[in-house]
Order: sequence, then structure tokens, then C-alpha cells
Amino acid sequence: MKTVIELLSNKGSITRPKKTSKDFKNPMTRLRSFLASPPDPFLVTKQSTQRVQALVESAGSNATIFNVGAGYTSLGERVVNIDIFDSGTTDIIASGMALPFPDNCADLVILQGVLEHVEDASSTLAESFRVMKPGGLFYTEMPFLQPYHESPIDLRRSTKNGLATLCEPLIEIESGIHIGPAATFAWFMREFWARLLSGGRPSVYAKASTLIGWLVFPMRYADHFLEKLPHLHTIASSCYYLGRKEQS
Repeated sequence: MKTVIELLSNKGSITRPKKTSKDFKNPMTRLRSFLASPPDPFLVTKQSTQRVQALVESAGSNATIFNVGAGYTSLGERVVNIDIFDSGTTDIIASGMALPFPDNCADLVILQGVLEHVEDASSTLAESFRVMKPGGLFYTEMPFLQPYHESPIDLRRSTKNGLATLCEPLIEIESGIHIGPAATFAWFMREFWARLLSGGRPSVYAKASTLIGWLVFPMRYADHFLEKLPHLHTIASSCYYLGRKEQS
């Protein structure tokens, strides 16, 4: 197995094709594309975004930080983005169930919206814990009350307490609401009516989901206030967990 330094020396070395003028659409096409894609029914607030960014910044300039299942996110130059495909921000292509790193090498491991999309959540967590240094930090987010959504599969949900149990034997530092209850209501409203009205026809579902999506998405802004009420984790759309690996 390559050392961490060898693997990270190739960070950002994935070759990607350059965009040409053909990639840019005309104004009417862009307008139709915009109307066909209403805003998401959920909202990741500034509070949630800053929580993760603060972890990255407080880890220190020499810290080794892995963002496993990073998708299209980028948390800064010092964070190594790992995923099973090249999203454009991916640094290393690898599975979260078989990370190409030695034991005890990471100061911080981040998994955002990953555990519901992997075949084996326990193996994925075990790999993250394996590469963490003693005393290292682990941060994850996982849906609680969300409709089915594939990426590329969708297998599980968890309560706040259930997520803490999944992350044992880490020592919990804090946990709580990641995406608030207004998103729960808005998202299920969109899916309920779109699925019901579609009669199982994908083309009708797509149109209904678009129309209803424009009607319900403003509800999500209530989560700026609601996610600050910790007792509402029982109806939250998503929860987060922050834990520390025990010192050896």
C-alpha cells in the first residue's frame, strides 16, 4: 500500500476535459432548464455549514483531513476529497469501505450524507475509524425523515440516538439537527402529491414534482429558526454526530 504522502502527492491530479463554447446553452434553454429544476425542499443553513468549516479550520494547518464520499463538495485545499467517481472536485477515487490509507493517519474524517448510500454502513464506519489517529475527530450527517433518494442506492435512515449508536465506540462530543423539521414537511409534501398524482408514471411524476416543488420549497426557510430548537430532533430531516477516537 502507498503511504499517505504518496497518495496525497497526487491530490488534484485527475485529468478532466476542458469545457468548450458548445457547453453553454442559449438563454431560452437556460430558462427552461431553470424552471424544470425548482430549489430543493431542504435547506442546509449557515449554522450547519459553519459547523463543518470550523472543524476543518480548527484541525490545524498540518492536519490530515479526509472527506469520504465528498461528491461535489469542496471544504478547502487542505481537505482530501474521496469518492467512487470523479465529480470534478475528487482527489482520490476509492470506496469508503476500502480506504487506501494506513491505520492512524487522519486527524479528521468527514462523511456527509454517505451512510444511507453505501451497501455496508458498519464497514464504512470501521474504515473511517481505522484511519483516524487516536484522539482524531469524526463528523457525519445522516437522514432521519427523508423520502427515498438514490445516489446511486438508498438503504437506511437513523435517529439522532441511532446515529450515536452506529458510531460507537467513539466518544460523543455533540450531536443534533443537521436539516430541520420544515424540510421534513416540505419534502414529504412534494413527494406525497407527486407520487400520488403520477399513478406510477415517471413522466407525470417528473412534471408534478417540478410544479409542487416550486410551491413547497419556501417552507424550508423556517428551519433557520426551527433547527435551533434541539428537542425537534425527533422530527428533523437529518441529524449530525461529532465524536472522538479514544486515545490509545
